[in-house]
Amino acid sequence: MFKLDSPLMNFLGKMCDLLILNLLALVCSIPVITAGASITAVYYICYKMVKNEEGYIVRGFFKAFKENFLQSTAIWIIQLLLMFILVMDFRIIVASGMSFPKPLIIAVIAGSMIFYLGMVFALPLQARFENKVKNTIKNSFLMFFSHLPITILLVVISIMPFVLVYFVDRITPVVLLMGFSVVAYCQSFFILKVFKPYEESYLASQENVSETVEESSDNNNN
Repeated sequence: MFKLDSPLMNFLGKMCDLLILNLLALVCSIPVITAGASITAVYYICYKMVKNEEGYIVRGFFKAFKENFLQSTAIWIIQLLLMFILVMDFRIIVASGMSFPKPLIIAVIAGSMIFYLGMVFALPLQARFENKVKNTIKNSFLMFFSHLPITILLVVISIMPFVLVYFVDRITPVVLLMGFSVVAYCQSFFILKVFKPYEESYLASQENVSETVEESSDNNNN
């Protein structure tokens, strides 16, 4: 049971890694503006953990944090701005005392849902693929429409810590210490399944390009 490679020890090792990862994420998200890069770094490590490829958690986290900082921050700022606009729209509708047409209210609610679901894959994509911010956001929305059931599942997983705290308030310290990283780790199993065909397609295209270059080189030599 207590052998280093036993299931129990592997489980405890994962929990320890997730605890460290969660603390790193919390500390690096304190300035708020850096939360995007912090979230991206968490997904980067969780992908490796799912594939059993994790090395040094702290070193890997800060490597991903640094490499993705600019693009992750840009994505995060866009998310914050859109969330601010949507929150203000809701406050105007609810607190202004004015009577708004039902189609307008439905449009605001629908727009909020589409925005939230459309951005679910944005930072996970940034943690896995190199791309321009515009393309990452576009691909996030495309994945939302193409993989709606998994998108909803990811949202359900993300709100589970809040549900647990609501019904069992004693679990709050555990959620604070491990909640975010555990959520990202659980989501990563499904996210990587979504990413797999895209990665395979990309690798296949790269192989075709390589073969074309080699054939061209051989023809030139001949």
